[in-house]
Amino acid sequence: MPFQKKSDYNFPLDGIKSFILARGLEEFKRALEKDFFAEATVRCRYNIQKFRADLIVELRCNYALAESLHYYNKGNWGGFVKNNGVNLPITPFGESYEKLYALNKGAVDIAEITLHFSDTSVIVTRIYDQSIPEQLGAIIFKISEDFVYLTKGLTEMPYEMFVPVFEEAPLPVMEKKDTDISYYNHWGLYFDDEVNHDAMVYNLKTKKLFKEDFFLLD
Repeated sequence: MPFQKKSDYNFPLDGIKSFILARGLEEFKRALEKDFFAEATVRCRYNIQKFRADLIVELRCNYALAESLHYYNKGNWGGFVKNNGVNLPITPFGESYEKLYALNKGAVDIAEITLHFSDTSVIVTRIYDQSIPEQLGAIIFKISEDFVYLTKGLTEMPYEMFVPVFEEAPLPVMEKKDTDISYYNHWGLYFDDEVNHDAMVYNLKTKKLFKEDFFLLD
C-alpha cells in the first residue's frame, strides 16, 4: 500500500466512532448542494478530545473536475467569490459554515471533505482545527493552477487525489500555531494504467510527480 495511514488520534475508543447530530446540519447541507451543484452527505462523529462534532462531508458532482474548475475560475462554483483572481475571505461557503459554527457554539469542525467528480475524487483531510473551512478555497485554486501537472500534461486524470500526504507520519495537531505542516507541500495521486493502480506523490513546489511511500491522515 503506497500511502500509509497514521493512527486516528481523534477517536481513540478502540475504533468505536460515535455518531451524533449538530444543529443546523440540514441548512448547511442544502447550502453545500447549492454552492457546489452537488448531492451532499454530511455525517457527524463525536470528537471526545475536543467535545465537538467532527463532520465528514461527501459531495457527489455529476460532472468532471475540469468543468468545475472552469466555473470556479468564473467565480460561480463552490461558493467561493473571487476578486481579481483572489478568493475573498467572506464567501457563501464561509458564511454557511460560520452560521453552522455559531449555532453549535463553536463545537463543530470539518474533519474531512471528499468531492466526487465523474472522473476523479478529491479527498481533503483536516491538518489543524478549522483548516478545511479556512483553506478549501485555496486548495481548489491550487488544483486549478496546477491542473496541467496533476494530469501529466493533460494526458491522464488521477482517479483519486489525497490532500495532503506527508513524508513522515505527523503528530496529533491541536492548534494552528502548533504546526508547520501544510496543504501545499505534497499530495497523493492514484492513476489507473489498466494494469496497475499507479500511486504517485505530487510535489507542489517543484511541480513534479514521483513514486514514494508517504503517509495519509486517517
